[in-house]
Amino acid sequence: MNDQKCKVDYEQFIPRETGFIFKFEKKDNTFIHTFIEGKLLGKMGLCPELIEGKTLFEFLPAEHALRKAAFYEKAWNGEHVNYEGSIGGIHYLAVLNPVLQNGVTVEVIGTSIDITKEKTREKQVQQMEKLSVVGELAAGIAHEIRNPLTSLKGFTKIIKESVSDQTLLPYLDIMLDEMDRINEIVNEFMFIAKPSEHVNFQQTNFNKLLQECIHFMAPQANLKSIEIELNSDSEVFLNCDRKQMKQVLINLLQNSIEATEDNGHFIEVRLEEMGTDSVSVTIIDKGCGIEDSRFNRLFEPFYSTKEKGTGLGLITCKRIIDLHQGRIDIKSKLGEGTTIRICLPRSLDGKS
Repeated sequence: MNDQKCKVDYEQFIPRETGFIFKFEKKDNTFIHTFIEGKLLGKMGLCPELIEGKTLFEFLPAEHALRKAAFYEKAWNGEHVNYEGSIGGIHYLAVLNPVLQNGVTVEVIGTSIDITKEKTREKQVQQMEKLSVVGELAAGIAHEIRNPLTSLKGFTKIIKESVSDQTLLPYLDIMLDEMDRINEIVNEFMFIAKPSEHVNFQQTNFNKLLQECIHFMAPQANLKSIEIELNSDSEVFLNCDRKQMKQVLINLLQNSIEATEDNGHFIEVRLEEMGTDSVSVTIIDKGCGIEDSRFNRLFEPFYSTKEKGTGLGLITCKRIIDLHQGRIDIKSKLGEGTTIRICLPRSLDGKS
């Protein structure tokens, strides 16, 4: 069999709009990129000038560069290699094909296609599977918890009203507070199990709703000398479940307050119209931010960045936003703060 030796028409390899092609050679035991082209590069925040003539370590973090260098080495040794990677939030699938002359690899041609949508769908399926497990668990235990909890709370109130030793009252108050906390957790489980059973859509003045949430959280913010600032260009009305959206906003504001240091800081809340069909609510803090290892798990059930968190707060928020046919996006940088953006339609499909 003859070795592969021909001119390659690189254009035929480049997937339309959704990929890029590159090639590299090995010089002085180092892989050097000699060519790269494709519109996907721009989405990744890259360009040919940053890559051509450079090694992996010159434009990628060391950890990513080391991983890719292992794939490059395999391809240079004559293997056809497939691998997945991500740059700038874009996921891609790459294929490395060695080019041989006289049985020796002289260059490697790589092609990459955008698989971000597929990865997103895969993540959503995995999340729905986890939610299904949580839902089954919730449906199974919530009723069994509520019955004895109701009895405990009732008898504790009776004891509180009839107790003669006043020194016991603070302990009884603590018991009642903790029972309320257990009941809240059970309610969160029930919502995750059957969210659509708890929805009541109505036309809502969203400016007013935001102001109420900020006013409600003001005492907690004041304790840390934090100011919550609302910026809105116009009055916005949405078809939504007022109670559920209030739960989302209060939860997110509380997270921002807890992440922000004491004294002299502020949290910005923006309400903006996005054309005629949708609006966005953005909450910006300059708090501690979230490290990458935790950020990727934010919407997992039972995962919490808080010491005493249940791991149900953010996932409940997401379920509510999903029910409103909206989306929630979070951007965070460790030590610099977090930006949470909720996009909501003015009216919902199938809802008047």
